[in-house]
Amino acid sequence: MKVYWASVEYKYENNAENLVGGFVYAFINSYDEKSAMNKIETKLNSENLIAINFEFIECYDELTEWENKKTTKHFLKLYEKAKLTSEVIFDDFYAYKNDE
Repeated sequence: MKVYWASVEYKYENNAENLVGGFVYAFINSYDEKSAMNKIETKLNSENLIAINFEFIECYDELTEWENKKTTKHFLKLYEKAKLTSEVIFDDFYAYKNDE
């Protein structure tokens, strides 16, 4: 199994507080991309969110260097967490608000 990470755009099943949707990075230990996507969609659905687009999904390279050490450490921590479980590990959720 490998740790995949994805950028997922989602929408709210129930539009609470004028929130339309958003995006989140997800990490998952899985056999392949298709299985990883299915697990991520299932987890989002359990939180009343619907995946509408996978911007990308790929194996996470633990040697990835980000713009600073803090960010590199943050994503490496999510990767390490995902490696130890079959659960989807989400980063921070970023929501879009309806301005109308």
